[in-house]
Amino acid sequence: MAKVVLKSVSKDYPGGVKAVIDANLEIRDREFVVLVGPSGCGKSTTLRMIAGLEEITAGTITIADRIVNDVPPKDRDIAMVFQNYALYPHMSVFENMAFGLKLRRFPKDEIKKRVDDAARILGIAELLDRKPKALSGGQRQRVAVGRAIVRKPAAFLFDEPLSNLDAKLRVDMRVELKKLHQRLATTMIYVTHDQIEAMTLADRIVIMDKGLIQQVADPLVLYDQPINKYVAGFIGSPPMNFFKGSLARNASGVSFTDGLGMTIPLPPELAKMVDGHVDRPVIMGIRPEMICDRASAGSWPNATIIKARVDVVEALGDQQVVYFSTGSAQQSSSGWLQKNPFIGKLDAHVPAEPGQEMEVAFNASKLHIFDAASEVNLTCTAPKYEVAAPIAQDGSKN
Repeated sequence: MAKVVLKSVSKDYPGGVKAVIDANLEIRDREFVVLVGPSGCGKSTTLRMIAGLEEITAGTITIADRIVNDVPPKDRDIAMVFQNYALYPHMSVFENMAFGLKLRRFPKDEIKKRVDDAARILGIAELLDRKPKALSGGQRQRVAVGRAIVRKPAAFLFDEPLSNLDAKLRVDMRVELKKLHQRLATTMIYVTHDQIEAMTLADRIVIMDKGLIQQVADPLVLYDQPINKYVAGFIGSPPMNFFKGSLARNASGVSFTDGLGMTIPLPPELAKMVDGHVDRPVIMGIRPEMICDRASAGSWPNATIIKARVDVVEALGDQQVVYFSTGSAQQSSSGWLQKNPFIGKLDAHVPAEPGQEMEVAFNASKLHIFDAASEVNLTCTAPKYEVAAPIAQDGSKN
């Protein structure tokens, strides 16, 4: 069993730098967990502490029910795949993949069988005699993954393994990694700064910022129920729109107002959640997917219509990302500014030209209201840590 557990794990560096602060995380056996966040958030440090490449300052790390705080990396039964592949240039693909097994004095027949099996799984069987310089970036990454597979470790650790690949190869390798996890049914911990990689690969995602775990949940929960403004803005592409303002009570219920002419009535279920914040400053959030033209909002039960000006249009084939703003431009010391810029996703065939005024629909059922001071999501019902669903023997969730 390869469950990985972090209890109150911290990492401090000289000079008062706190890279990881009181991290608590349970990764179940055969689960694919992705640590995601911007540079410097502590995700790679966390991975390196699990691998034993960084000493922890406080807390305990358990792998397969064994505390490994003082266990050297080679004895932790893990395999790590690095960003820069870390292949030996003078060795063939076969020799690179077999090197770790030779150091452990595996029989030659066993080494050949494991390398051949891994090469077949990764589709690189015909490359075993080549040197790394004769391989493409995607092929080198497969060799690095293959070197980890032959170890048959309790857990795989991936440190931004796709960041050196071009866009198409990244997509292809994401699919291959997902297939690999389903085939091997092994615990995998993956670090990336790319939220799209996190959303497409993970059973659960760990969102980090400034050394702190912000939220742990499956991708859909993070998208629908972000626990705070940071998580809401990090997950989703384009990112969530935010509007500063306050809540006001009137005869029809509770509404959000920005003080600049925008008023959005809240559905009763959301109004009940934020009742204690009426007349207090808040931040309203709404995803671009929940903003469309008036004619396309027929199925939304709580659509609010506002007038907005089109600033920029980005065509994406079946959709167009439209940058809107409300109100008129105002002069400031730094130049001309737009009031309330926001982004919507419209059908590709909806007429939208820069400078055009449109009636735009907001799906008020999908609003998020954040406390202005703490930035906590007042309309979130999800916990900070979501308990992972058990993983069956075939790798599927129970």
